Amino acid sequence: MEPNETDSFPRVAARDLFLVLQIFDRARSTTLENVRLRICVDRKKQRRGIYQYTTARDASAELVRLGLVEGACNVKDPQQYESMKHNQLTLTASGQELLSQFKSDRGAGYDVFFFALVAQHAYLRQFISVLNQHDIVAPVITSMEEHVSPRYATNVVLAEDVAEQRFDTESMLDLIGHRIGRKLDEDERSEIASAVDRLVCEAVPSALSDDTTRFAKSFLDKLNGIVMPAIFRKSGMGFDFRTHRALWAIGQEFKLWTVILSHPAYYAWLIVRTSTIRLNEQANALASVSFDYGLKQTGDGFLGKLFAAYQDVQKIRTGTFVAAWELRAVFCARFRCQPTVFNAFLDRSYDGSDEYALQLEIQRQKPQHETPVRARNRNIGSIRVVRR
Repeated sequence: MEPNETDSFPRVAARDLFLVLQIFDRARSTTLENVRLRICVDRKKQRRGIYQYTTARDASAELVRLGLVEGACNVKDPQQYESMKHNQLTLTASGQELLSQFKSDRGAGYDVFFFALVAQHAYLRQFISVLNQHDIVAPVITSMEEHVSPRYATNVVLAEDVAEQRFDTESMLDLIGHRIGRKLDEDERSEIASAVDRLVCEAVPSALSDDTTRFAKSFLDKLNGIVMPAIFRKSGMGFDFRTHRALWAIGQEFKLWTVILSHPAYYAWLIVRTSTIRLNEQANALASVSFDYGLKQTGDGFLGKLFAAYQDVQKIRTGTFVAAWELRAVFCARFRCQPTVFNAFLDRSYDGSDEYALQLEIQRQKPQHETPVRARNRNIGSIRVVRR
């Protein structure tokens, strides 16, 4: 088995990085503790003790890697943080230039920052290279019953099986293949099966002693840590699961790609480009970014496009009303836009037009992890689009 690849790719949001950078707007130097306190204030969290110290550390360390800040901030544990929290962090000339750019033109500042991230992180460049070739289908495990085995409809059964060193690996492997639309090859099956065997052996004490709900959640997270690197390894993305999640999230922050959770034609998460991202010839830096569908282009004829997406959903689902999040997923995949953009245009088109009418029902429940579809300050559960 090959080891999972790990990188220094930031586990913090781009917003947090800019938040920390803006601390230097008033003074050229600050401390790691001041960074922690600022993050606590921003998040409305308690400031006492060392709360949020890992976020302060990770954000500061990334700014150091990017050459925007200088200082020692790579603390390993709470004890080391206590001894280093008053270390000085100093803004560099490059950091001052980016901060000035961000203050005068926020959009341009984000562009410069993303270019710097791409130049710094090989994993981000590899992810972009793959995404430029095709959409990425990620069989994220969110339900033991649906994504591993019907046997694990309850957490108790899972814990009992693991306690006896049993696990329905074959069912999980078959379901992964079904979810990604291809059979797993022998290398993938062997890597996953071997890692699951080790996980089961290591998890026996927890299965015997832990609360079954807590145990199931932890076990599910570890399964994702096994599956995701294995199925993406041959495309050069054998990253650990946390890195995959961080890569997906940062693209959404910069509005360059999005993660679609509820596309009715897929039994997995779908990562799609919402922009065209070009690397240079050496593939070691970003060359350009452009948007396939600008806001104006997406908004022009929105209801007609919505009707086309509605018809696509109806080819898969029965009934005149379709789930709002599935309609949004199909629309965003087809027209390469962010869910927030869809919500904005749905709200704008709430009253329909001379050609199309919208019938909206209030949301009563939605899939796990899915964000609400919003219109007129209401969460929408199902939609019917009618051509008059």
